Amino acid sequence: MKKQPRVRGLIGVAALGAIALSSLTACGTSEPSGPVELVIGNRPAATEEARLALFNTMVEEFEAAHPDYTVTTVEDGWDAQTFAARLAAGDLPTVVGVPFTEIRGLIERGQVADITDAVTSTGVIDILNPQIVDLVTSEDRYYGIPTQAYAMGLVYNRALFEAAGLDPDAPPTTWDEVRDAAQTITEKTGQFGFAQVTTENQGGWVLGAQVASRGGSLVNAAGDEVTFDDAPAADSLQLLHDMRWVDGSLSPNGLLSAIELAQLFAAGQVGMFTLQSDAYQPLTELLGFPGEDFGFGAMPTVDSGDAPVTLSGGNIDIVSPNATAAEAKAAVEWISFNQLGRYQSEDAARAYAEALASQGSAVAIPGLPVVTADIYEQYLAWISDINNVPVDNFAPYLSRVAEQKVQSEPAKSGQDIYAALDPVVQAVITDENADIATLLSDAAAAAQTILGR
Repeated sequence: MKKQPRVRGLIGVAALGAIALSSLTACGTSEPSGPVELVIGNRPAATEEARLALFNTMVEEFEAAHPDYTVTTVEDGWDAQTFAARLAAGDLPTVVGVPFTEIRGLIERGQVADITDAVTSTGVIDILNPQIVDLVTSEDRYYGIPTQAYAMGLVYNRALFEAAGLDPDAPPTTWDEVRDAAQTITEKTGQFGFAQVTTENQGGWVLGAQVASRGGSLVNAAGDEVTFDDAPAADSLQLLHDMRWVDGSLSPNGLLSAIELAQLFAAGQVGMFTLQSDAYQPLTELLGFPGEDFGFGAMPTVDSGDAPVTLSGGNIDIVSPNATAAEAKAAVEWISFNQLGRYQSEDAARAYAEALASQGSAVAIPGLPVVTADIYEQYLAWISDINNVPVDNFAPYLSRVAEQKVQSEPAKSGQDIYAALDPVVQAVITDENADIATLLSDAAAAAQTILGR
């Protein structure tokens, strides 16, 4: 889905135009025989002074270590509307970030370089979270490097929990417990215990996360068949129906955008909702929600003994399919240095953390790490005295990371599938007599037609 934090004004990702598979470039490990041109995308904007200063410093250090590389930086990043045209025109940066939802399609259409030899020779894959590496792998070849990931879970207001007599250090871990806690919050405080985003494709996205948490998925493993017209989706919707119409604990707003939900939560009018841990940043920095009141737990499960499942997205750095072998190797070296260096060097970790802290930004919001668990723990320890995020408030999530399973978003037509499900979620919240089975069946038929195109 979007890969800006969703409560900051989410942008839907449009489908890409097809490019022939023959445009795929398999990059080798040959050493450069002369100057290597490297165009780096995603340069921070001038308004992000601290980030830009750190970025420029890292570029200078990278150039000093690689005198044969000629480096140019641009602000250009992912844009679904222009990517295919820029690729066809040979106008893409050598390295640029793309959302998780796009990588599978890019691989299938030959719109991204095979960087297997480059990542193998640099060893960068060895430090990455294996569950996330799977997203960029196809037939034992690598097509990108994950650099940022988010985890879906249960966001909750610790202050409302305390006001309702609930333990903020022990949030619900099953959906039955979520329903009970929501009802208690409503009865004890007069505020809605739970709310659900329903618009701008995010109703379908969040429902997808809830379906995954029940052992289901929106599409099959190949991504070419809709699978949400079954029990996990029906049960997820039935819970929303019952909290809305039986318990009165679910917000009755059936057209709730992410920003509107965030505003309600920040005002203390909602106890819980499902979103990613990164919601902490806009809630605290833009809406003034007290950081000490933010709580985050793992996605609830059906039974208490089940391992939590998180739907995940994020950013993957890819290399232009037009890159030479030498350019691809340089790109991978840059990605490792710039995006992953903070996980491998205490000095780099602290410099990055200090840059964020200096501009009042959240330093290290716990979530789904792109690196292995032990490397991530070391990283957090390095910056513990700089980190301005109350890590203890994420303990209910962090305590279950080791057992957590990761499910990726639909790799094909994900936005269209989410759009088909938005009206289903809206209907369940606004119509007490909504026929869940029929709604899901009709939405599945519409989504399957899109997948078949």
